[in-house]
Amino acid sequence: MSAPRPDLDLVHRLAQRWQDAVAGAVASPRAALLDFPGHRNVGDSLIWAGERRLLERAGTRVTYTCEHHSLREGALRRRSGTAPVVLHGGGNFGDVWPQYQRFREDVAQRFPDRRLVQLPQSLWYDDPERAVAAPGALARHRDLHLMVRDRRSRELAGRMFPDASVTLVPDAAFGLGPLRRTAPADVDVLCLMRADREGVGHAEVFRRAGLPVTDWGTHEFSMPAWRAKRRVVGAVRRLEGPATVALTQPVLQAAYSSMARQNLAAGVRTFSRGRVVVTDRLHGHVLCLLLGIPHVVLDNSYGKIRDFREAWTSGSELTRTAATADEAVDLARELLGSPLATAP
Repeated sequence: MSAPRPDLDLVHRLAQRWQDAVAGAVASPRAALLDFPGHRNVGDSLIWAGERRLLERAGTRVTYTCEHHSLREGALRRRSGTAPVVLHGGGNFGDVWPQYQRFREDVAQRFPDRRLVQLPQSLWYDDPERAVAAPGALARHRDLHLMVRDRRSRELAGRMFPDASVTLVPDAAFGLGPLRRTAPADVDVLCLMRADREGVGHAEVFRRAGLPVTDWGTHEFSMPAWRAKRRVVGAVRRLEGPATVALTQPVLQAAYSSMARQNLAAGVRTFSRGRVVVTDRLHGHVLCLLLGIPHVVLDNSYGKIRDFREAWTSGSELTRTAATADEAVDLARELLGSPLATAP
């Protein structure tokens, strides 16, 4: 009989905590869920898939959804009535990814009459003055429920939104539960390193050490299949309006779910190849926990993984934390020689 997989209790416990918190905040049999992540970041697809599964498990049916650039106010009102408006969680609350923050403000301004639930986010402002000036329609909203993924974000949110309900809640990706590898583990140490504005340049150290380096969007992926799904989304969006939303939303939601599944499957295939993973992506860490893969984490540009680990996953048996890329190489090699690195 094989040994029990580490961290399973942690995964189930965090999923239940998310479900309890969000069910209490949404408190409705239906809701609009906005800001589908229509890009090839596996982490956002993990969150979206977890949100959909946990909302369904909590008895909330998603009646309307859209991307941050495709909201149809009349269609949402026709489809969702007076149900709460729920915003996708993640790590883009602040000034690093401003287009998503502008979308939140726009939603708060358009729907002052609805309960507005922001699913768990990490908050960060590169410019502290922007945080002071930032609260607008969100801060004025009379029924804002703001969920955050770490204690530093909770402290900042409390200052920015003194009249809102601010709650510390784990990431929705845990709602997917344990996942299985879908490819043989044929790489000793696989490195997933940020190549975007949150990265800090660790990748070159790993390349010099002879380790394979990749990132979301450069992994095993079928671009023709992705483009076909995007064409379906574009065609349906052009047809959507208050009179057609009952027909377009089921098609749109099915297309979004297919995109998320494709992205997630590509990420799982990529990680399945590694006996040990090194990553500076938060959802690299989370995906390793779901797959049972031993891994080493480095931080992004502003400490997002450190803050998340302190709040939720510091007790993980599968995780080691490194302060530098060189230390991460040493820890990965130590893990490679441990029983944890035996592929199932």
